[in-house]
Parts: sequence; C-alpha cells; structure tokens
Amino acid sequence: MNPTHKTLCPSLTPRQMTALDHYTSLLLEWNTHIRLTGYHSQEQVREHLLLEPILAFHALQGRLPNSLPRIDFGSGNGSPGLIMALLDHDHSYLLVERVQKKRIFLDHVSRHLSLSNVTVVPALDSPVFSPLVFMKAITVHDFLSDKNVKRHLSPPAFFIRFGKDPHLACQPLLSCVINGGVREWEKHITFSLFLLEFSG
Repeated sequence: MNPTHKTLCPSLTPRQMTALDHYTSLLLEWNTHIRLTGYHSQEQVREHLLLEPILAFHALQGRLPNSLPRIDFGSGNGSPGLIMALLDHDHSYLLVERVQKKRIFLDHVSRHLSLSNVTVVPALDSPVFSPLVFMKAITVHDFLSDKNVKRHLSPPAFFIRFGKDPHLACQPLLSCVINGGVREWEKHITFSLFLLEFSG
C-alpha cells in the first residue's frame, strides 16, 4: 500500500462563506435543544465539522464519475453530506439518518439554505448502484451490516471515510482518508490537506 500525498489550497466564494455561517448558526441554535454536536462555538464547528467536508469536496473534483449517487450515511448534524451538498449544487445528496429529531434539523437547514439537491431519509429504501458513500461517525462495518444497505446496494461502492477504518471490508474498495487542521477562519480561506489513498 503506497500512499499518495497531495496538498490542496481550496478557497470559498463569499456566497459559500455566508451559507456555511448560516449553517453554523442554525446548528448552534438547535444544539441547545437537541444534542447534535459536542462543539459549542463557531470556531469549534468550523474546525471540526466544516473543514474536512470542504477539503473532501475539493479533493474529489474530477476524480470520480459525475454519475455516482452521493450518500451520507449517518448524517446526524449534516457533516459531511449537507456541507458538501451546499458546495456542490451539481449533484444530489441523500442524507440517511435514523434519528427523527436529527432528520427534522437536516430538513430545516436544507429548506433554510434552499438546498434543492438534498433529500433526507430514515433508511436506504430504494436501489442504489455504485454509490459514493460519505461517513464520519459511522464505520464501513456499520454500513455494510445495515439490512437496508444489504437489500438495496449494488456494488461496487466508493467510500470516503473521515478518519481511519481498519475493517477488512475496506480492502477491495477505493477509500480516502481525509485529515486536516485549521488555525483560523478568514474571509479568504486557504487550507492544506494530505490525502492518503489506498485500495486493497
């Protein structure tokens, strides 16, 4: 397994910045009533919930076929799937979240930000062919063990897993590990990313 390193320096448009700030405000507001995250400040949300989806979005540009359906499995507070949908209006994103209160939040944010490319569902309930699957809190094992996934998923699948996943199911699949860190959130943002790609 030979890692390939790539450095990214993506920038955000003023419109994207405004939308991300609105998402952050809504998340922190709802988090006082529903536990959506353990982060309680704008800076923490930006560093821990926004950075990785932004980097992943830029890292994947031109790397995968546009026809792949995009799924965020265990979407929770919307990171990474909803964030990527906000940046990527050219593709539809299916946010799968079992907890009803979290689905209500995701629907609310999608409507508030006019994200017509977002659909929120409690489970995978229709056939999906060769999806691009984003996961943060959920492991590849959890995904592949889900009865609805077993019923409706047609391989191959492409996983973008935020963090390390040692499960053997990763081996035959193209996977990316996105890791990043940011010190400041400025009007014109520059990030650096080391992207580690591996396959079986």
